[in-house]
Amino acid sequence: MKKEVFYLVVLTLFAFLTLVQYFSYRDLKTKNEVLNKTLKAYEFYIFSDYDKFEEYVKKESLRIPNIDLLKERKAQSLFVEGQELFKMANYGEALARFREVLKISSDQRTRELVKHYIEKCEEKIGGR
Repeated sequence: MKKEVFYLVVLTLFAFLTLVQYFSYRDLKTKNEVLNKTLKAYEFYIFSDYDKFEEYVKKESLRIPNIDLLKERKAQSLFVEGQELFKMANYGEALARFREVLKISSDQRTRELVKHYIEKCEEKIGGR
């Protein structure tokens, strides 16, 4: 009788440990999948594909911390690039950068400056 109880306790213990291991593995696998999706979203962001970045984040329901801050930083970076191109009289490229900033940025002051530069670029390249 004692032997049977011992075996029952040992089997129960191993069954419990197997369940703990399974649920731990499943949790790690889920976290790994989320991290891989987040990494792919950041790849879109780094390679300046903002439309795909936003679409992917929404589609996968990812929680990207400070996503608005990321957009504003990228908008500022593109704005500075556009200004440099404008100073070098490369109005076509500058216009493309400014239009991209207009799509990304939600800051009103930045949008007003960008609209001003867009008007200047269009004047310089002949009203296109």
